[in-house]
Amino acid sequence: MRSIAFALAALSFVVLAPARAADPQYHLIGQPGVVTLVNLHPDEKAKRLYSVNYQLDGLMPACTKVKILSVTNKKMDFQVEGGDKYEYVFHDTMKDPIAKHLDKYFGTACPRKKIDSLAGVNKQGFKEGRILPGMTKDAVILAAGYPPEHATPSLESSTWKYWRNKFATHSVVFQGGKVAKR
Repeated sequence: MRSIAFALAALSFVVLAPARAADPQYHLIGQPGVVTLVNLHPDEKAKRLYSVNYQLDGLMPACTKVKILSVTNKKMDFQVEGGDKYEYVFHDTMKDPIAKHLDKYFGTACPRKKIDSLAGVNKQGFKEGRILPGMTKDAVILAAGYPPEHATPSLESSTWKYWRNKFATHSVVFQGGKVAKR
């Protein structure tokens, strides 16, 4: 009788316990030939990046070869080919599903034609990983990545909001499709 009561108690726990959301399945985990699609700005000391795309001092150029090691609901771990391991932390304000978000930053085809077509201030901003007056929206994305979607829900907007860190933001204002104020 006692074992039946224990079994029923255990069964009720299994049935009543809240389900933990399964970690996402991401198609680039362990795949060869993965690269960064835009410049990334990691915290080099902590070896960390954030989905809100903090514009930190580190620069990991577009087309850097990486290996994605794992993806959970909280973060992605990856390693630069022949180099350091990093974690990419998902902020709770992230609107896109994890896979869709990551596909903006990581892929298997380096955007070499786009990069090679950059000239003038667009090329300079990309190489430096900075947003400069006169840059186009496409060049800003290559140089600095995407603005966080919760603060800039549409790339058609004339103002994009980026974070320097947890506490400081800055806006990029476009006029005629080019950076007028940063």
